Amino acid sequence: MSEVLVCDWGTSSFRLMKIGLEGELLSQVSTDRGIKNLKRADMEPYLKAQMSAIGGANYPVVLCGMVGSGIGWHEVPYVDCPASKASLAAALVRIPDTDLQAWCVPGVKRITRSGTADVMRGEETQIIGWLTQASSQEQAKATLCLPGTHSKWVHIEGGEICAFSTAFTGELYALLTAHSVLVQGAQGYSAEAFTAGLAASAEEPGLILQLFNARSRTVLGLQSGAASASYLSGLLIGSEVVAMARKLGQGECVHLVCGDNLAAPYGEALQYFGIEYRHYSGSTYSALGLSAIAREANVL
Repeated sequence: MSEVLVCDWGTSSFRLMKIGLEGELLSQVSTDRGIKNLKRADMEPYLKAQMSAIGGANYPVVLCGMVGSGIGWHEVPYVDCPASKASLAAALVRIPDTDLQAWCVPGVKRITRSGTADVMRGEETQIIGWLTQASSQEQAKATLCLPGTHSKWVHIEGGEICAFSTAFTGELYALLTAHSVLVQGAQGYSAEAFTAGLAASAEEPGLILQLFNARSRTVLGLQSGAASASYLSGLLIGSEVVAMARKLGQGECVHLVCGDNLAAPYGEALQYFGIEYRHYSGSTYSALGLSAIAREANVL
């Protein structure tokens, strides 16, 4: 079969893609039917319906993301860090109790000697996809940033995911704008307030003692109430970038893998702090990574 299906199925989104022999994207369907929006019993029927809609009802399908978590369709264990295309392929799991030819990619876990623990599901596939297009120098050593609800900062060495950290930036922003006193009323983007937030993020005494600035600046007339969210965004993203910048080598480039909507604020933050970066659209890397892992495992 010259075409196969791959699926990036996360908490809040579903993306099914038909790809060709070289991993090229032929067609796709994207919806907001992430696993949080479906009962477990409804996940298989939903996938089948979308496979039929994209013209691949009888195709094999390889999945990644939260569909393989404990709240997904079938839980797939994590592999240890460092992780590679080979280790992910070796741990690929065929979904049981279904007539589909369906496999799921495991996530990656990291536990340090001090007891710090971190996990990812879905991003590992994007990273493998990025590595398929990276230069030999980039494969040897690189730092990737994958912004999102839970942003991932990933250290690549020798073509493997050697270490990673998760920043709670996106979810914290959503929680604070919806459920705190920091942001009140209708909001509009303010470049000035965003930059002010970036500037504050580099100052002492740290984020937990800076957050209330988003409110007090408005109360004292230093910014419009409609700019509170912009200030908060700058403060949070800036704090993330400042923290991770300490781990970068002198003059090191950050490889920013995300859509344009997140590339703009993260790019601005990286530039503000004098960090070189390159932006890559994340739309194709899941397909490339899923295809590479599946072919490594000889399931396609």
